[in-house]
Amino acid sequence: MEKLTTAELVARKPSPEEFKRWPRHPIYVICDNIRSLMNVGLIFRLCDAARIQCLYLCGITGYPPMPNDTRPPWVAERAGRVIAKTAIQTVQYVPWEYRPDAVAVIRELKARGVQIVVLEQTRQSINYTCAQYRFPLCLVLGHERTGVEDEVLALADVVVEIPMYGMGNSLNVAMAFGICVYELLRCCLTKHPCTE
Repeated sequence: MEKLTTAELVARKPSPEEFKRWPRHPIYVICDNIRSLMNVGLIFRLCDAARIQCLYLCGITGYPPMPNDTRPPWVAERAGRVIAKTAIQTVQYVPWEYRPDAVAVIRELKARGVQIVVLEQTRQSINYTCAQYRFPLCLVLGHERTGVEDEVLALADVVVEIPMYGMGNSLNVAMAFGICVYELLRCCLTKHPCTE
Protein backbone atom coordinates (compact mmCIF):
# COMPACT_ATOMS: atom_id res chain seq x y z
CA MET A 1 0.00 0.00 0.00
CA GLU A 2 1.57 3.27 -1.10
CA LYS A 3 0.25 6.66 -0.03
CA LEU A 4 -0.55 9.26 -2.66
CA THR A 5 1.72 12.27 -2.67
CA THR A 6 0.40 15.83 -2.42
CA ALA A 7 1.37 16.33 -6.07
CA GLU A 8 -0.69 13.29 -7.08
CA LEU A 9 -3.69 14.50 -5.07
CA VAL A 10 -3.45 17.97 -6.65
CA ALA A 11 -3.15 16.44 -10.13
CA ARG A 12 -6.53 14.72 -9.62
CA LYS A 13 -8.30 18.05 -9.15
CA PRO A 14 -10.00 20.00 -11.94
CA SER A 15 -9.07 23.54 -12.87
CA PRO A 16 -10.97 26.21 -10.89
CA GLU A 17 -12.96 27.02 -14.05
CA GLU A 18 -13.96 23.38 -14.57
CA PHE A 19 -14.80 23.00 -10.87
CA LYS A 20 -17.30 25.89 -11.15
CA ARG A 21 -19.20 23.86 -13.76
CA TRP A 22 -19.46 20.73 -11.61
CA PRO A 23 -22.92 20.08 -10.15
CA ARG A 24 -23.30 20.73 -6.44
CA HIS A 25 -25.02 18.41 -4.02
CA PRO A 26 -28.51 19.55 -2.95
CA ILE A 27 -27.39 20.37 0.59
CA TYR A 28 -27.49 23.82 2.21
CA VAL A 29 -25.83 24.59 5.55
CA ILE A 30 -26.73 27.24 8.12
CA CYS A 31 -24.35 28.21 10.92
CA ASP A 32 -26.56 29.83 13.55
CA ASN A 33 -24.39 31.84 15.96
CA ILE A 34 -21.19 29.79 15.75
CA ARG A 35 -18.77 31.71 17.96
CA SER A 36 -15.41 30.13 17.01
CA LEU A 37 -13.74 31.37 13.83
CA MET A 38 -11.71 28.14 13.77
CA ASN A 39 -14.94 26.13 13.68
CA VAL A 40 -16.18 28.34 10.84
CA GLY A 41 -12.98 27.65 8.90
CA LEU A 42 -13.32 23.91 9.42
CA ILE A 43 -16.95 24.08 8.31
CA PHE A 44 -15.83 25.88 5.12
CA ARG A 45 -13.33 23.08 4.50
CA LEU A 46 -16.00 20.42 4.99
CA CYS A 47 -18.50 22.31 2.80
CA ASP A 48 -15.92 22.32 0.02
CA ALA A 49 -15.24 18.60 0.52
CA ALA A 50 -18.98 17.88 0.33
CA ARG A 51 -19.55 20.35 -2.55
CA ILE A 52 -22.63 21.80 -0.87
CA GLN A 53 -25.00 24.29 -2.54
CA CYS A 54 -24.52 27.23 -0.18
CA LEU A 55 -23.24 27.99 3.32
CA TYR A 56 -25.19 30.61 5.26
CA LEU A 57 -23.31 32.30 8.12
CA CYS A 58 -25.88 33.83 10.45
CA GLY A 59 -26.09 35.89 13.63
CA ILE A 60 -22.78 36.24 15.47
CA THR A 61 -21.07 33.71 13.19
CA GLY A 62 -17.85 35.18 11.84
CA TYR A 63 -17.37 35.43 8.10
CA PRO A 64 -14.61 36.30 5.63
CA PRO A 65 -14.17 39.92 4.46
CA MET A 66 -16.74 41.10 1.93
CA PRO A 67 -17.04 44.09 -0.40
CA ASN A 68 -18.64 46.99 1.50
CA ASP A 69 -17.95 45.20 4.80
CA THR A 70 -19.49 47.19 7.66
CA ARG A 71 -17.39 45.59 10.39
CA PRO A 72 -14.37 47.44 11.83
CA PRO A 73 -11.38 46.67 9.55
CA TRP A 74 -9.47 44.80 12.27
CA VAL A 75 -12.51 42.55 12.90
CA ALA A 76 -12.90 41.69 9.22
CA GLU A 77 -9.14 41.12 8.83
CA ARG A 78 -8.92 38.82 11.85
CA ALA A 79 -12.01 36.85 10.78
CA GLY A 80 -10.58 36.40 7.30
CA ARG A 81 -7.17 35.32 8.62
CA VAL A 82 -8.43 32.80 11.20
CA ILE A 83 -11.08 31.31 8.91
CA ALA A 84 -8.57 30.98 6.05
CA LYS A 85 -6.07 29.23 8.33
CA THR A 86 -8.44 26.37 9.18
CA ALA A 87 -10.26 26.34 5.84
CA ILE A 88 -6.92 25.72 4.10
CA GLN A 89 -7.50 27.42 0.74
CA THR A 90 -11.13 26.36 0.32
CA VAL A 91 -13.09 29.54 1.14
CA GLN A 92 -13.02 30.66 -2.49
CA TYR A 93 -14.62 27.38 -3.61
CA VAL A 94 -17.62 27.48 -1.26
CA PRO A 95 -20.69 29.55 -2.21
CA TRP A 96 -21.54 31.46 0.98
CA GLU A 97 -23.54 34.39 2.30
CA TYR A 98 -23.66 36.27 5.56
CA ARG A 99 -27.25 36.75 6.73
CA PRO A 100 -28.06 38.33 10.11
CA ASP A 101 -31.12 36.17 10.77
CA ALA A 102 -31.15 32.37 10.41
CA VAL A 103 -34.93 32.28 10.77
CA ALA A 104 -35.37 34.39 7.62
CA VAL A 105 -33.06 32.08 5.65
CA ILE A 106 -34.91 28.99 6.89
CA ARG A 107 -38.28 30.46 5.89
CA GLU A 108 -36.95 31.25 2.40
CA LEU A 109 -35.58 27.74 1.98
CA LYS A 110 -38.79 26.12 3.30
CA ALA A 111 -40.79 28.15 0.79
CA ARG A 112 -38.65 26.54 -1.94
CA GLY A 113 -39.39 23.03 -0.65
CA VAL A 114 -36.08 22.51 1.16
CA GLN A 115 -36.26 20.09 4.12
CA ILE A 116 -34.89 21.69 7.31
CA VAL A 117 -32.73 19.32 9.36
CA VAL A 118 -31.41 20.59 12.69
CA LEU A 119 -28.43 18.91 14.34
CA GLU A 120 -29.29 19.25 18.03
CA GLN A 121 -29.84 17.20 21.18
CA THR A 122 -33.51 17.37 22.17
CA ARG A 123 -36.01 14.95 23.74
CA GLN A 124 -37.38 14.34 20.23
CA SER A 125 -34.06 14.02 18.33
CA ILE A 126 -33.49 10.86 16.31
CA ASN A 127 -30.23 9.18 15.42
CA TYR A 128 -28.73 10.91 12.38
CA THR A 129 -28.41 7.54 10.59
CA CYS A 130 -32.14 6.79 11.03
CA ALA A 131 -33.68 10.00 9.67
CA GLN A 132 -35.73 10.11 6.48
CA TYR A 133 -33.82 12.74 4.50
CA ARG A 134 -35.45 14.44 1.52
CA PHE A 135 -33.38 16.48 -0.90
CA PRO A 136 -32.82 19.33 -1.25
CA LEU A 137 -32.22 19.83 2.44
CA CYS A 138 -30.62 22.32 4.79
CA LEU A 139 -28.57 21.24 7.79
CA VAL A 140 -28.62 23.76 10.65
CA LEU A 141 -25.77 23.96 13.17
CA GLY A 142 -25.92 25.97 16.40
CA HIS A 143 -23.84 27.77 18.99
CA GLU A 144 -21.14 25.65 20.62
CA ARG A 145 -22.57 26.00 24.13
CA THR A 146 -26.23 26.95 23.82
CA GLY A 147 -27.03 25.11 20.58
CA VAL A 148 -29.64 26.08 18.02
CA GLU A 149 -32.04 28.86 19.06
CA ASP A 150 -35.58 27.81 20.03
CA GLU A 151 -37.10 29.89 17.22
CA VAL A 152 -34.95 28.02 14.69
CA LEU A 153 -35.68 24.66 16.31
CA ALA A 154 -39.41 25.31 15.97
CA LEU A 155 -39.00 25.47 12.17
CA ALA A 156 -37.25 22.10 11.88
CA ASP A 157 -38.75 19.30 9.81
CA VAL A 158 -36.36 16.80 11.39
CA VAL A 159 -34.05 17.05 14.43
CA VAL A 160 -31.12 14.64 14.49
CA GLU A 161 -28.32 13.91 16.91
CA ILE A 162 -25.11 11.89 16.98
CA PRO A 163 -25.11 9.25 19.74
CA MET A 164 -22.56 9.78 22.51
CA TYR A 165 -21.29 6.52 24.01
CA GLY A 166 -18.78 8.00 26.45
CA MET A 167 -18.86 10.51 29.28
CA GLY A 168 -18.75 13.61 27.05
CA ASN A 169 -22.09 15.27 26.33
CA SER A 170 -21.43 16.26 22.74
CA LEU A 171 -18.92 16.66 19.91
CA ASN A 172 -17.29 19.82 18.61
CA VAL A 173 -19.70 21.48 16.15
CA ALA A 174 -17.36 21.18 13.16
CA MET A 175 -16.63 17.53 13.94
CA ALA A 176 -20.34 16.80 14.32
CA PHE A 177 -20.99 18.54 11.01
CA GLY A 178 -18.34 16.40 9.28
CA ILE A 179 -19.94 13.20 10.53
CA CYS A 180 -23.46 14.30 9.61
CA VAL A 181 -22.70 15.82 6.20
CA TYR A 182 -21.06 12.61 4.99
CA GLU A 183 -24.15 10.65 6.03
CA LEU A 184 -26.22 13.16 4.05
CA LEU A 185 -23.93 12.67 1.05
CA ARG A 186 -24.25 8.90 1.34
CA CYS A 187 -28.05 9.19 1.30
CA CYS A 188 -28.05 11.79 -1.46
CA LEU A 189 -25.68 9.94 -3.77
CA THR A 190 -27.65 6.73 -3.31
CA LYS A 191 -30.84 8.50 -4.45
CA HIS A 192 -29.37 11.06 -6.85
CA PRO A 193 -26.00 9.94 -8.23
CA CYS A 194 -24.09 12.83 -9.75
CA THR A 195 -20.84 13.13 -11.64
CA GLU A 196 -17.87 12.93 -9.28
